[in-house]
Amino acid sequence: MYEKGIQTRNHLYEISKKCFYEQGYENTKIKDIVTAADTPIGLFTYYFKTKDNIVHEIYADYYQQIDKCLNALSIDGFENSILHHAALSYIYFDLILNNENNRRFYYEILKKASNYRIAGDFIRKTYLGYIQEYNLVVSEREFDNFLFIDFGGRREYFLNYFEKPLNDSIDELVFLLNGILPRLLGIDQHSVTTLLFKGIQIAKTIDCNQIRFL
Repeated sequence: MYEKGIQTRNHLYEISKKCFYEQGYENTKIKDIVTAADTPIGLFTYYFKTKDNIVHEIYADYYQQIDKCLNALSIDGFENSILHHAALSYIYFDLILNNENNRRFYYEILKKASNYRIAGDFIRKTYLGYIQEYNLVVSEREFDNFLFIDFGGRREYFLNYFEKPLNDSIDELVFLLNGILPRLLGIDQHSVTTLLFKGIQIAKTIDCNQIRFL
């Protein structure tokens, strides 16, 4: 019974991703998902309650896929948090922004609210790595404010990116966005630039065919 429940939940999750990919977030209703999954709506509300809960899981799963791929690599110095995050960010945005359906979904979610509510836990852990690695002294309140500034800036940037649209390359995008917090924390700029550049170059050598956003 337990195994059947897991299978049902996974089936609903995969069908939801398929619907979001083909129809977008806004045009996909819960009824569409359960109809495509041939599953009673009560099971959807039991396992997920809302579409937003599935979105949260999609983003978490996507981060974990990329992180797992990077952690399997054996690259000298890759344990550096800024370097690792730069490589992750490049793959993250490259797979989203260079696929029309992924772009649409990402933009629709971004218009609703900041990705802080979705990616906040992962990014918080990543940025804490910056602080620990560079032996920085930052209060909890100051750290939270830095997170809000970082996510707020990212959201405004991407709204502009999609609505103008901007022609920034993935390289330029990662250099800009991943440089925000290190600069706020006062980390040496030459070191940050070097690490961002190296992280981007590493990401370009990685086979990402097995990684899926939607």
